[in-house]
Amino acid sequence: MKRVTHFAFRFTLLLLLTLFTSSSYAEPILINKIEAKRDRGFDYLDIYSSSDAPAKGLLLENQLILEFPGAKISSNITIEKRKSTRIQNIRVSGSKVIIDLKKGIDYDLVSVFGRGKTVVEISDRLDEAEKIIAAWEKRNLALVGAPLKSKKLTPTFKGGLSGKVIVVDPGHGGKDPGAESVTGVQEKTLTLATAQKLAKQLSALGATVYLTRDDDSTSNLKQIVAFTNKIKPALFISVHYNYSSIKDVSGTETYYYSGQSRPLAVAVHEALTQSLGKKDRGLRRAMFYAIHHAGVPAILIEPLYLSSYNDEKLAKSADFQEKIAQAVAQGVKNYFRVK
Repeated sequence: MKRVTHFAFRFTLLLLLTLFTSSSYAEPILINKIEAKRDRGFDYLDIYSSSDAPAKGLLLENQLILEFPGAKISSNITIEKRKSTRIQNIRVSGSKVIIDLKKGIDYDLVSVFGRGKTVVEISDRLDEAEKIIAAWEKRNLALVGAPLKSKKLTPTFKGGLSGKVIVVDPGHGGKDPGAESVTGVQEKTLTLATAQKLAKQLSALGATVYLTRDDDSTSNLKQIVAFTNKIKPALFISVHYNYSSIKDVSGTETYYYSGQSRPLAVAVHEALTQSLGKKDRGLRRAMFYAIHHAGVPAILIEPLYLSSYNDEKLAKSADFQEKIAQAVAQGVKNYFRVK
């Protein structure tokens, strides 16, 4: 009996040592090859790794940044490039693969499980947003609205954003309905509902929050900017929803203009794309009126497309509006480096 017990003890000890050794000295997953291709008018990057390593992408203006959680870039990585009208350069920096771009693009990521391969498909950007917003701004600036009906949310306790003043602007309102969704819902209704949820999220973190409107009143962009510059908040966030005549276009975009606004825009865009799980349509710089004229870090978010059936269904969901609000609040926390 003692011999059996002793054998069992030795076997168990050997098994534990084996498991400990294998887990302690397991080789890391390595990204070891990037191969550029072109097919049917698309650019493709085939990224090979020693084992499956799903990628996360972040499109920041003229760069597409890829990260591979749990993997490392091999010191002997080979990068096979080819001429492209879209790709300027492919390089690695630390744990990231960086694709420098010549023009605006759309992209998709596909992980080929079991083959240690990620495929990046890059195409020309389908872009109408800037033209649509520019046309809307021209009409809005011609509107004569009543005095701005802002609402102040004062925090009841201290949090990580205590002492911060933030202006949240629900896009459109009143005589300005904004875009109409595929089922006939007006953008102004959805922006107000989402902005109200965002204001509560930020207030719960300790911030003093001003909503530029809290009902269906007409908001003139000049009035919004004048109000913002008068109270001098730490941040300005304008909430919108996107639209395209091309029904297949969907996803999340974030806009900024000034250099002081870019760090906020990056933090919020990254939080939105990671949380919402929608197509990353990129961080973009544009001379939109409010984010151009506000004298503080200012961004305009477009989390979903009302012209897309799938996106619009989410935009109408109170739960998904809350998810958007939570993601933006997380981005603000990341910007201020608040845990």
